[in-house]
Amino acid sequence: MAGVWRYDVVLIGGGVIGSSVAMALAERGLKTAVVDIDLSGRLSSSEKNAGGVRATWWQPVNITLCRASIKYYESVREEVGFRQKGYLWLYDAATWPKAEQHLALQRALGHPIEELDAAAVHRRVPEIDRLDGIAGATFSPEDGLINSNLLKEHYRSRSRALGAEYFDRLYVHAIDAGESEVRIGCWRADDALSDETLMRMMSEDGPGEPAAGHLLELSAEAVVIAGGAWSPSALKLVGLKNLSEPIRRQICLVDNRATNLAAYGMIVDTSGVYFHNEGAHILAGYQPPDEPPGYHFNYDGEPFFLNEIWPRMFARMSSMERLRHVTGWAGLYEVSPDCSAIVGRADPTKRVYEAHSFSGRGVMQSYGAGQALADLIAHGKYCAFDASALSRDRFDRGEQVWEELHI
Repeated sequence: MAGVWRYDVVLIGGGVIGSSVAMALAERGLKTAVVDIDLSGRLSSSEKNAGGVRATWWQPVNITLCRASIKYYESVREEVGFRQKGYLWLYDAATWPKAEQHLALQRALGHPIEELDAAAVHRRVPEIDRLDGIAGATFSPEDGLINSNLLKEHYRSRSRALGAEYFDRLYVHAIDAGESEVRIGCWRADDALSDETLMRMMSEDGPGEPAAGHLLELSAEAVVIAGGAWSPSALKLVGLKNLSEPIRRQICLVDNRATNLAAYGMIVDTSGVYFHNEGAHILAGYQPPDEPPGYHFNYDGEPFFLNEIWPRMFARMSSMERLRHVTGWAGLYEVSPDCSAIVGRADPTKRVYEAHSFSGRGVMQSYGAGQALADLIAHGKYCAFDASALSRDRFDRGEQVWEELHI
């Protein structure tokens, strides 16, 4: 690359959200470029999530965007590994009344969902044989599990076929955003970067040590900040306040040869532990309520399994007595103040847009959010899906989109 390269839209961040927006923009005939410091996504939330997809939420905009995404995933299910086996969600006495209050809204927005008592939970999943503390449950048959890497590659393949370009190892160090043009200063590494260097570049200001590379400049009519937990550095360059925090999420792969959960989708326990079948193993996660914010990728290993995962699973299912830790990993949620995404035009005086802070909902909402934002950029308004409730100025207006149903 040499000189100034010109596009209609440049996206900063090529994870599942950035790639979805790129596909939607290319579908609308816009010349689109995606830049990312690491397109393989070694530290990306797109690669480190649990794979759940659900429209079982309590806020209308979150239900709508997830429903739109699910309908699309149904149309490409083989390509993206979408297994529509439902979500079984168990509630305790404190949370069940709230869940019941939202059933009418969910159904009105087209989301099929069943109510279950504890006995019905056991009939549906006989392995759940310890029913203490279950005040009620919901089962949503159209929710399911997806291969997030395949989904991201699907978006990229579709967008590339329509002319979108992806540039790897690009670090954005300057953004000059005006009313009609955005100039983006980039540094491109000549070689692949280590995880340690990537961490410094994305959480601080630059590589922090000498690295071989060269400078280049992009020009566009609009820029989209879609860097997930790594969006703060780009927001800073355009003078926007970062509103979100990165929060570590740990996931285990565990083995219990006596139990096969392949017939079921995601199960969420009253304790907050969630799990589903994953190949020959069980994938299980839990979020301690006192997890501090920060760019933490260390996985606590077997102690995390023994202290957080096993006791909760064994308390619900006697067959989990011999559950064994295999491996695990840690990734990040980028969590907004109200646990809903920040999507829309970031500054009314500049052609700067954003789609980040999905608070663990990125894969679930990626198609709907991408289509919505592309309409806003291409047509100046939301068309098929209205995401206006997710604009950043909701926090100034006191119109937060509080979403409680998180794991």
